Amino acid sequence: MLVDDSVPVRQRVRSLIEESCQAELVAEASSVAEALVFFHARRPDAVVLDLQLSDGDGCDVLSVIKRIHPDCVVIVLTAFSAMEDRIRCFELGADFFYDKTMEFERVPEVLNRLTAARTACDAKPQVHP
Repeated sequence: MLVDDSVPVRQRVRSLIEESCQAELVAEASSVAEALVFFHARRPDAVVLDLQLSDGDGCDVLSVIKRIHPDCVVIVLTAFSAMEDRIRCFELGADFFYDKTMEFERVPEVLNRLTAARTACDAKPQVHP
């Protein structure tokens, strides 16, 4: 799932995911309210999350996600990359924190690693007694 209030940013991240990832984008949201509705409905394995949303703070979304589904991987991608923001996000359970002004390309790298790891786990032979 992709959560960012900027349409151009969502378009850019969506393009990166579609062009270079095995991951499937299941929902996009621009607000805290939308993000929470889509999260509850879709239960994505990973969320790319901005901190400044049209109706509030992305950290509110982060804390709900990690409380409900702690295994969901949250990639914070934000222009607000001060050390305080970074610390706060990691304290709330963020798995990755990237500065969107310089680190867009990190998102597909992370998603590809997650997809590869999941595929490897799914491909393990089952042992029957």
